[in-house]
Amino acid sequence: MTKLLYRLIVLGAFCVFAAGSVFGQRQLGARPTTTGGPLSAEQAAYDVKHYDVSAQIFPLQKSIAGQTVITARIVSPTNVFVVDLDMPFNISFVGEIGKMNVAKSLKFERREGKIWIWFPMTKQTGDEVRVEIRYEGVPRVAPAPPWVGGFMWEKTADGSDWIAIACQNDGADVWFPVKDHPSDEADSVDLHITVPKNLYVASVGKLRSVNENEDDTKTYNWKMSNPINNYNIILNIAPYKTVEKNYKSVAGDTFPIRFYALPESAEKAPDIVDQTAKFLDFFEKYLGPYPFRGEKLGIAETPHLGMEHSTIIAYGNKFKNGENGFDTLMFHELGHEWWGNLVTASDWRDFWLHEGFDSFMDTLYLEEIKGKEAYLNAMKRRAKATRNIQPVAPREPKFAYEVYLAAPDYIKSDGDIYGKGAVVLHTLRYLIGDQAFFRALRRMAYPAKEMEKITTGRQTRFATTDDFRQIAEEESKMNLEWFFEIYLRQPFLPKLKVEQVENNQGTMSVNFTWETPDNLPFEMPIEVKVGDELKRIRVEKNFGWMPIQRGQELTVDPDGWILKAQ
Repeated sequence: MTKLLYRLIVLGAFCVFAAGSVFGQRQLGARPTTTGGPLSAEQAAYDVKHYDVSAQIFPLQKSIAGQTVITARIVSPTNVFVVDLDMPFNISFVGEIGKMNVAKSLKFERREGKIWIWFPMTKQTGDEVRVEIRYEGVPRVAPAPPWVGGFMWEKTADGSDWIAIACQNDGADVWFPVKDHPSDEADSVDLHITVPKNLYVASVGKLRSVNENEDDTKTYNWKMSNPINNYNIILNIAPYKTVEKNYKSVAGDTFPIRFYALPESAEKAPDIVDQTAKFLDFFEKYLGPYPFRGEKLGIAETPHLGMEHSTIIAYGNKFKNGENGFDTLMFHELGHEWWGNLVTASDWRDFWLHEGFDSFMDTLYLEEIKGKEAYLNAMKRRAKATRNIQPVAPREPKFAYEVYLAAPDYIKSDGDIYGKGAVVLHTLRYLIGDQAFFRALRRMAYPAKEMEKITTGRQTRFATTDDFRQIAEEESKMNLEWFFEIYLRQPFLPKLKVEQVENNQGTMSVNFTWETPDNLPFEMPIEVKVGDELKRIRVEKNFGWMPIQRGQELTVDPDGWILKAQ
């Protein structure tokens, strides 16, 4: 972006400062803005290939001025191009860039948080378009980051500016024009971010260059060469100090673990870097190599708690280890590089593939460092905390806030895509056994062994709940439709009815009956401890039984493997 264009845009930004602030305060509330949901035909008509985002950040005015070029391939004939951009921004120009690299203005219209843009002639399937949008304004301030997102304008210990963006539940349209749906990841992203010269911009991918400008600013040029969720395209800005070490992956590649720390935190940063190297050992053992070895593993200190932005994890846990002696926030966000960034749900209805799988890994790590009993006890606590209000993996399209927050008011948190998702995997592990389960887990990350060698972006993929069911069935040689139907497609838990009965011959037996919503089939075998002996009771048509001696005591599911109503 030219200096002249910046000056024109920033003048516009000052003009809308007051109006933008009022609008932002009026719109903010307990619930995030909409992201995802049903994909409109107009947005389904194109596939984003590349975002090129130039933006200048003005900390004093808490405003930004930007220019975004979206390169897209048309997948069905259309004369309209619809993108998302948050309402606080003014748009000064929309145009199509032609063969001579010159943008010709296009007709456009704002409709709430979307920009409707019309081409003069219908674009045909296979056409490539480049749409340029120039905008400016005061972005919304995050009222409860990272859950309800936007910008954070904070200060470091010495009074320097400390700026961050969090937008998972709101979408990247809080700061640049984007197709705000998880089903469409740009193949690559270029960012050119201008800030006061005392600040450093940490972002996704690799830093290609830094330009020193005549007006006491610097422009940081970042490039992410792998596909990326739009909500992962963010900025972290502060007078960062860098702490790093190299890590050698199980795939043989070496890449940097790089922590961008505030000056006052620089002495604490090496501990997080060292812990992260240990965490990588664990994740690579079970899931295969870190997916973005061709970029980096970045960690940026942020004013909010944390988020899994690909290659630049947001860290705001203040260097606190949990009761088990490690930084649980850092561990969890790192896990999303596999569950979320390598394997991505194409709709928010399947986001338990991000949160539930990652929460399972959180708990599995306790088994790794503390033993099986610690793992089992943690899963029992997770099981008791399930809310069972809405399905973990509904079949209909969803907005982000609908899966993270509880129906019907969508204000209170609903953690079931985290904790319940983890316990569902725990129960599946019990059902199909460790060997089949851990093979399925690794195949869910990397379906084919040869994919573990790739770093160009072809290793990333979209996935659904049914994809995981298919993998688990192949590895276990079992039909698991009943399992997925009960635990993921509807909210209520099965209840186990246990009865001791006296038979006609004077012998005793114990009957086990699974009671399920709408009498859905549930063939879950039941583990029973009789004395010191552990038995596994087969269940058919929701019923199983075992003989027992009169007065003999038994314990049902003693280790808490089965997720069921309490």
